[in-house]
Amino acid sequence: MAAPDTIVLAARGAEEGLDAVLVGGNAVNLHAYSRTTFDVDLLVPEHQAEGWLAFFERHGYAVFHRTPNFIRARLVDDPAGALPLDLMLADAETFSKIQQGSLPCDLGDGLSLRIPSALHLIAMKLHALRSPHRLAHGADVQDVKHLIRTAKIDISSPEFAEVMERYGSDTIRERIIRELS
Repeated sequence: MAAPDTIVLAARGAEEGLDAVLVGGNAVNLHAYSRTTFDVDLLVPEHQAEGWLAFFERHGYAVFHRTPNFIRARLVDDPAGALPLDLMLADAETFSKIQQGSLPCDLGDGLSLRIPSALHLIAMKLHALRSPHRLAHGADVQDVKHLIRTAKIDISSPEFAEVMERYGSDTIRERIIRELS
């Protein structure tokens, strides 16, 4: 039996009534450009976390790391056979705001998943960049720059300034603006 496609499984979970927005590297790829990613990141409402876990457990996944806001699962029988799954848990208000601004993305075969707007995805990337490790790695900075370019976001707009002020540090803001010049 072939290993499952984690993104396709997520779309099937959404078909069954579980709410999710595909975020992370896969959402960046669907928005902007192709880059390598090694997991599937789903933003889900925290009150549906157990429903998502039960869904993926029925398909052979098991949790191997968990915090109050994050759950990582992988395929038990063949951990390298399918991308690991990261469930990022959001409170109802945050999830609703991101979901309402999200876009449907056709995955083929009648399946789709929602992806966040470019600006919401940038906000998530900026939040991740508060981690020194993530900032040093550099992929998130590149993601932000490519999203700005491909979505044609005006970096002098009040909306962008608000996102940068709320989620980005002065150092990150200066670096991104400098590298975009």
